[in-house]
Amino acid sequence: MAGRDVNVQMGLTSVDEVSFMMLPGKVTENVQPGNIKLGFFNQVQPEVESDKIALIFGVRYELEDDKILECVYRFEFRVNGLARFITTHDKDGITVTYIMPLLINVAIGTMRGILVVKTAGTNLSKFPLPIIDSVRLTQSLSNP
Repeated sequence: MAGRDVNVQMGLTSVDEVSFMMLPGKVTENVQPGNIKLGFFNQVQPEVESDKIALIFGVRYELEDDKILECVYRFEFRVNGLARFITTHDKDGITVTYIMPLLINVAIGTMRGILVVKTAGTNLSKFPLPIIDSVRLTQSLSNP
């Protein structure tokens, strides 16, 4: 549908914690950033008739195949003309075009701040969420 010249009017309306788990004791002073595996997951819940879309976005840190941090938040957005960006498929599948990298970008930036606060004073504070290309992440999340 949308080309690069599409005017999108949207805003973040709420951010709510779904779940949070952290095991900072497993992270010793010897752990290097390359030892921690980072994973992401998402789920999209559009309400086209009310121009609302929720993005459930999660981050997972693993060390030696042990989950040491998992943080999941629900981000709700209002997007004017949301129907332009949603395609519904059989069996309740949907595709979100054009705006998905914008939603992911907001979620990543917000999640970075959340993790800074939640890991403060722990060994995990030395491993902030890195800068991430939201377009590439969106592609990898939609094509697992």
